[in-house]
Amino acid sequence: MAKHNLRKYHSNDYDKENIVILCGTDKLVHDVKKVYREQFSEAVEEYNKKQTREERKIHDYFEKTAKSNKDMAVELIFQIGDKEFWDKNPDKRRRMDVAFKEILELLQKFAPNLVVANAVIHYDEASPHMHIVAVPVAEGFKKGMPKQVSKRKVCTKEFLEEVLQGKIRECVDNRIFVWLGEFLKSKQTGRNNDLSVVEYKVKKENEKYEKLLEDKKQVDRQIGQKIFENQMAEQKLENTYKKIDEVEALENWGETELNKFEKMIFRGPEEPKGLMSAKAYREKVVMPFLGKVYDIFKKVVDFTKKCFVELMDITEKNDKISELNKKLKQQNSNLIKTINKQEEEITNLYYTKEKLEYFKRFLQKETYDNIIRMGDEQDRKSGRIR
Repeated sequence: MAKHNLRKYHSNDYDKENIVILCGTDKLVHDVKKVYREQFSEAVEEYNKKQTREERKIHDYFEKTAKSNKDMAVELIFQIGDKEFWDKNPDKRRRMDVAFKEILELLQKFAPNLVVANAVIHYDEASPHMHIVAVPVAEGFKKGMPKQVSKRKVCTKEFLEEVLQGKIRECVDNRIFVWLGEFLKSKQTGRNNDLSVVEYKVKKENEKYEKLLEDKKQVDRQIGQKIFENQMAEQKLENTYKKIDEVEALENWGETELNKFEKMIFRGPEEPKGLMSAKAYREKVVMPFLGKVYDIFKKVVDFTKKCFVELMDITEKNDKISELNKKLKQQNSNLIKTINKQEEEITNLYYTKEKLEYFKRFLQKETYDNIIRMGDEQDRKSGRIR
């Protein structure tokens, strides 16, 4: 948006005199951040005071919004007159400085919750027009900060009908003669039939743009699913590590029993106490000693069998989880590359769509609908039926 509005790129027709900044600077992001600081600093401070956990505090509302799915700002484009009018009246183009400044003031008056961050006029295209980038500020939220950015609450159907198409349009109609010295004529039916091919291209580009947006949403969902699967795999891996720790603990137990067993064997049975027959010594000393030796030996053997079985099971699970984790990381990497490519295509289509949208404004609705029907009929004849 900043590259287009402020002409950060230079076309063959570029002339800095044809770009007029009415509000803000030539640094669009800086202008939006400034509005965020002015509008939300107190709300952030109030919200943070209520938080007992540090991780729930908001340190930078602009960055927090940037990482969410919310629209950080909205863009409005205002244009008066069509290409034919301005081709005939090139000397009146710079009168639009005053006109667009008044329109900007009307927007700020009738839509105070749409806080303007940047406004710039373009004179380097077929018709002079103004781009306005504003932050929709809404209050009265019960969850989170009491004051938040919200396109849904500010840019409503009522805002479109009552402000943009109502009050502002009425004021503009009343000021047209003052600005241009004449009234603009309404368009005649069929006057732009020679643009039918271009207009049909607008429709096709719009369809491609919408499809790419839907594809991007689908890829986002796939990435979310893969991230979830990756987290589950990591959890299984963590559980495996816990099992290994348990086995190591059992290993320490086994080492203790072996040491005890080794000492008993080394010492042997107790010496006979006083005069004792061989039979009595065997029954009272040797046999109990051998019984203890057998019990410890049995425990050691059972422990060894259990460790071996668990070790084999854990090794197998660990190998499977490691392989799954490797595959998921590769899939995530591929999905990220795909979405980056689609975002680049969407950006390019956005600029193309914006250029082609001008033609739609220059045609009557009836003419536009006829062109679309003609295009659909051509598709059917050529076998491209959607």
